[in-house]
Amino acid sequence: MPLQKLPRLAEIALDGTEDVEVTLDFTRSVGKRPMIKGHIRGNIVLECQRCMQPVTIALDAPLQVALTTFESDERPEQEGLEAWLIEDERLFIQDFVEDEILLALPLVAKHEQCEPLRKLIEALPSDEPVTESEQVDDVAANAKKNPFAVLKDWKKTE
Repeated sequence: MPLQKLPRLAEIALDGTEDVEVTLDFTRSVGKRPMIKGHIRGNIVLECQRCMQPVTIALDAPLQVALTTFESDERPEQEGLEAWLIEDERLFIQDFVEDEILLALPLVAKHEQCEPLRKLIEALPSDEPVTESEQVDDVAANAKKNPFAVLKDWKKTE
């Protein structure tokens, strides 16, 4: 399936993304519920959220969902299946496939090892150790800047 036909996925995928192979088998579950079994395979190029460079995400996701027409149907979960809600008793395959691909992607696309676009500052600006009195002064200064600092002395009255 060409990714250009999947608008939400085309929005986040970078150039160089290959087509995704989707195999679907329309069948019935043990409890005679309509279901879809299948597999999604392919590579999608996304932007690494750490270094902002392209990262290839390999998809190899099996799918197995039971189709239902109302949200309160608990039978698919009792059969160990994920429920897929169908409105108007119609299923748009393109939307279904796009949703399943988006669900198979990681929450944050990133390389295993890469440097962030900007260096993170994890230490104090000076390398000198901070004395205890300096820490107290810093806390007091931050409390003055914090608009919620006045709440520290607030007591619950009944």
